[in-house]
Amino acid sequence: MFIEETSESSVSRFVEIPAGGSPTAGWLALFSNGNAPVCVMLTGGVAIHALSLRIVATVLPSAVAQIGGLRFFAWATTVAVVSAIWGAAIAAPLAKARGLRHAYRLSLALFAVGSIACAAAPSMAVFLTGRVFQGWGGGLLLALAYTTIQRAFPHALRTRAMVLVPAIWGVGALLGPLLGGILAQWGLWRWAFWIDLPVIAIVWILAECSLPRRGEPKPIGTVSRARTAGGRLALLGAAVLAVATGGVSGGALSSGIGLAAGAALLIALLRMEQHPDAGVSRFRLLPTGAYRVDNVLGAASLAMALMMGGTTAIIYLPYVAMEIGGYSPISGGYLSAIASMAWTATAFASASAGPRSAAGSMIFGPVVVALGLFLTGCGLIAGSFVFMALSVVLVGGGIGAAWAPLGNLMMAHAKEAEGDVSSAFISTNQMIAQAFASALAGMIANLGGFADPMQGGGGVVRGVTWLFLSFALLAAIALPAAVISVRLSAVPQPDAIPIDDLKQLSTSAA
Repeated sequence: MFIEETSESSVSRFVEIPAGGSPTAGWLALFSNGNAPVCVMLTGGVAIHALSLRIVATVLPSAVAQIGGLRFFAWATTVAVVSAIWGAAIAAPLAKARGLRHAYRLSLALFAVGSIACAAAPSMAVFLTGRVFQGWGGGLLLALAYTTIQRAFPHALRTRAMVLVPAIWGVGALLGPLLGGILAQWGLWRWAFWIDLPVIAIVWILAECSLPRRGEPKPIGTVSRARTAGGRLALLGAAVLAVATGGVSGGALSSGIGLAAGAALLIALLRMEQHPDAGVSRFRLLPTGAYRVDNVLGAASLAMALMMGGTTAIIYLPYVAMEIGGYSPISGGYLSAIASMAWTATAFASASAGPRSAAGSMIFGPVVVALGLFLTGCGLIAGSFVFMALSVVLVGGGIGAAWAPLGNLMMAHAKEAEGDVSSAFISTNQMIAQAFASALAGMIANLGGFADPMQGGGGVVRGVTWLFLSFALLAAIALPAAVISVRLSAVPQPDAIPIDDLKQLSTSAA
């Protein structure tokens, strides 16, 4: 049965309690006692977004060939990323003000509108508009998955529940390129968007049936919150758009300028969010202490951002495999998908480990990610694609080992009134890191000769090699942040649940 809890922030929460009265930590507990519809709903929402990203990347050349707009090719991803960050950032305030059911309705409706616009697009302008709506709805769905986990499951089950999210990304990495390739080959690229609609309908029905109908908070101060939201979302969007625009331009100088401008705007947003005024306490896009190493949540979020940023280098591997190695597009696509599949496998393993192993996983993850990136660079130098594939497994495995424990740590040590914000920030943090790292990757690769036609294939390999070696250092910086988060988690934090309580709860449940 669902038990509602009301916190000081008047946020209605529901957790699934077995008949015996104590939560269980086994995998079956995620799908027993009425939990199954919630699990299927949140994973279905993530699947809509994950599959869409992989399929669109595969069918986009066919779409451009029919409707035109080749010069806006990269913007099909750029506008979706920016709007997805907006969606992820607004998820927690929306769930707090209107409840999870309404938030899911809005996110699914936005994605449906975007899918219809893309499927029926007569021009690139309409297609890009649809991608904006798809990104907005997809970002909401991804962040709401973590918010649902934070509200719906007891602490002993959250790490396991969080593994469901990367598991769906692994499935998307496996099936997306194959499905998109088949549709593109048959000339049915528009069906890559029409097939979203039945999945949206199923998730909508599950949300209506599984989420509570009563006890959710009513919106208070809607006008003031809307003004605060507008300003902060505009600042966040401008930061990411500045980085994305610099990265799309392709020049090292413009990428550097965009990266610096985006960083300045993000710092301004962080300072605004940390200012102790009433408006911020009623509405937040980021949790208190985000990216600061003097608290558990900040250190954990910084470690996650640095690791995720390091993995961005992998997007260059398919191009190297096809242009230099002579591999097929599907083979090149699966070279980058290996990381997602390794992430999924190790995420299940880390979630099944005991509480004592959680701290080790959080420290072990950055080391393995950095090692994998370094070895991938060595594989590029040696010209061995088999060696590169094995090294990419390490990259995905390292981030999979640390991701769920770090995310659980963030939720456990957030202020009580910011539970929804901290859970949604897991996905917002991931998207921000990817946006900034993409611009940095373009700058490093181009400085190494990646886009210089005079250097040919040698310039491509050299530029991507420098990228992987540089990002190995970026991932290595995540290690001290992870160590700090583990050490600080042993100290009781105000307005938070200490990690020791989680260990006792997990131990007793096991």
